[in-house]
Amino acid sequence: MEKGLKLTIFSLLLIIILLLAGCNESSTDKVLSESDKLEIKKLFSGMDGKVELLLFTSQLGCYSCSKTETLMREIDGLSDKISLKIYDKEKNEQIAAKYNIELVPAVVIVGKENYGIKQYGFPGGREIMPFLEAIKNSSMQKPILSEEISKKIDTMESPVEIKIFITSTCPYCPDMVRGANYYALASDKVSTVTIMSNEFDEYSKKYKVNSVPTIIFNEKVKREGQMSEEAFVNYLVTSS
Repeated sequence: MEKGLKLTIFSLLLIIILLLAGCNESSTDKVLSESDKLEIKKLFSGMDGKVELLLFTSQLGCYSCSKTETLMREIDGLSDKISLKIYDKEKNEQIAAKYNIELVPAVVIVGKENYGIKQYGFPGGREIMPFLEAIKNSSMQKPILSEEISKKIDTMESPVEIKIFITSTCPYCPDMVRGANYYALASDKVSTVTIMSNEFDEYSKKYKVNSVPTIIFNEKVKREGQMSEEAFVNYLVTSS
C-alpha cells in the first residue's frame, strides 16, 4: 500500500512538472528536476537488459523536437542500461523508413528485441509514466499471457498495428497505452504507436479524432474511450 501511494504521488508530481514544461516550448535546458531523476532511477533500477531509445527529429518545423531531445538525454543519463541514438529524419531516410517514421519527434523503444513500441510527440503530462514503464518493461522477458487470452491471440491472422491518439491531460489515456504496450511486449503480432494528438492536427484530422483516447486497429477499426481487456483483445483478433 505504501509503495503504491509513493508511486501515485511520484506520478502526480511528474505530471505537473511535465505539463508545465509543455506550456513553455522555449525552455529546453531541462525538463526533469533532480528529485524526479532520483525517482526515475529507482524505477529503472529494476531493468534487466539493455534498452535503446531511437529518437527521430527534424529541423523542418518540428514543434517539440528540442524539448523531446532534452528529455531523452536526461532519461539516457539515468541508467547505464539505456542508450540514446538521435537521427535526423531527412538525413537518415533509410533508418527512418526501417522504423516507418511518419511524424517527428518520434521515439522507438528497442529492448531485448524490437517490440514495436513507438511514440510520436513529447511524452509529457500523464503520458510520462506509461512511457517510462515501457522503457523498463522492454528490458524484461516477455510477459506471459493467460491461457484464455493466449488462445485468442493465436487466432490472429496477421500482425496488427495499434494507433492510440492521446493528450497529456487525458485521465483515461495512460491505462489504454499501458494495455496496448503490454500486448506489444507479449505478442510478435502486435505493435503500438502512441500519438500526442494535439501536436499533430493534420494527422489527427486524417483519422477523424474528436476525442481521446481514440484507438485505430490496423487502419480498419476505430474505437473511442476506454474499453475492457476482453473488448480490446477481440478488436485485435477481428482487425487482424
